[in-house]
Amino acid sequence: MEISVSNLLKVIKLAAQIILENGGETYRAEETIKFIGRAFDIKEIESIATPTGFYITVSLDGNENNTLVKRIRKRTIDLHKINDVNQVSRQLSEHSITLDEALEKLQEIYKRKDSAIKYHVLYAGLSSAFFALLFGGHVLEFFTALITGIIVSMVSRRFENLQSYQFFSSIFSGLIIACIAVFVTFFSKMVNYNSIIVGCMMPLLPGLAMTNAIRDTIRGDLISGIARATEALLVASSLAAGAGVTIYMAYTIGLF
Repeated sequence: MEISVSNLLKVIKLAAQIILENGGETYRAEETIKFIGRAFDIKEIESIATPTGFYITVSLDGNENNTLVKRIRKRTIDLHKINDVNQVSRQLSEHSITLDEALEKLQEIYKRKDSAIKYHVLYAGLSSAFFALLFGGHVLEFFTALITGIIVSMVSRRFENLQSYQFFSSIFSGLIIACIAVFVTFFSKMVNYNSIIVGCMMPLLPGLAMTNAIRDTIRGDLISGIARATEALLVASSLAAGAGVTIYMAYTIGLF
């Protein structure tokens, strides 16, 4: 069967890009690349993936090499897209679809907007509220954390649309959480700002990034592991910095 190297590179590039941009592990992207290559009896295919980009070299006959480099600039979490990419790679392996059909499906997956954003915002608020209860809050803390979680989720989505760095999103999220908690505590005198702040921060902490960092390190992907761990620490630190500055200012001006 005649294989278009151009189409093959487009398919494996887009598949790996979707995986890395939506919370997938680097080894999953590399395995998907090799999986697709083996489906078409490629003589040689090698790939190196990191959280910030990947390199692919393909040789149909073992002599002439075709290399592709792709930079990853945005990262979010959408496991549904990762599952869809895995489904496309399985269909390619079974030869139930062609490269052109696979490319079309992958482009649809890549361009697809999240239709459940409003539910994500609500879930973010609910998880913040119940975390506030878990950390010793009561009814007022519950509803304050609920509203705060919804606001912060909307702000974070806005930063994603602006393609801003995650550092700025995290530090502003910490500021908003602490400001709302401090002012509600100051005016009501009946709530504990600690449970509100901790409860609202829990959904924002980079648990998946740290888990992937540990997993990549154990597998020997040291560059990926260090990069993901650094990202997780940066996000956690910026959240703490935003909240810490607000609390410090509140004590300085005498709100407590």
